[in-house]
Amino acid sequence: MRAWVLLFAVLWYLTGVGRQRYSERTKKGFIYGKPGHLVKIYVKLHRNSPILVCMDFKRAEKETVDPTYLWIGPNEKQLTGNYRINITETGKLMVKDFLEPLSGLYTCTLSYKTVRAETQEEKMVKQRYDFMIFGKRSDRRIFPEPSLYFLP
Repeated sequence: MRAWVLLFAVLWYLTGVGRQRYSERTKKGFIYGKPGHLVKIYVKLHRNSPILVCMDFKRAEKETVDPTYLWIGPNEKQLTGNYRINITETGKLMVKDFLEPLSGLYTCTLSYKTVRAETQEEKMVKQRYDFMIFGKRSDRRIFPEPSLYFLP
């Protein structure tokens, strides 16, 4: 019996079911990036994208001094808020009524200060987060599996 349990656990791990995803999704639907990893997200066309947060989950739990956020869209130009692109002051991005031409790489650079307690020395830190968003026409499954589905 133990051999079967062990075999099942090994197969479960090898198929990727037990692997940790490269992002965190909260109950509110926020998706956090992870430095050095591309987060793939599939969004059904004509729906709003999930809210992408320009930091990782661990950074969000810490105090961040003087943060600034720079979002770059699939056309490699800086994103600014408009009727379709919503960027908050806290670095969150949502694309409304997602269309296929909006698919592509969305990159955010978070810049913030760290202060050494002993010397009060300030240091500027920059961290990049990459999100690949794809427009999806139907509810059919996609292989290989993406990092996240967002099909409300």
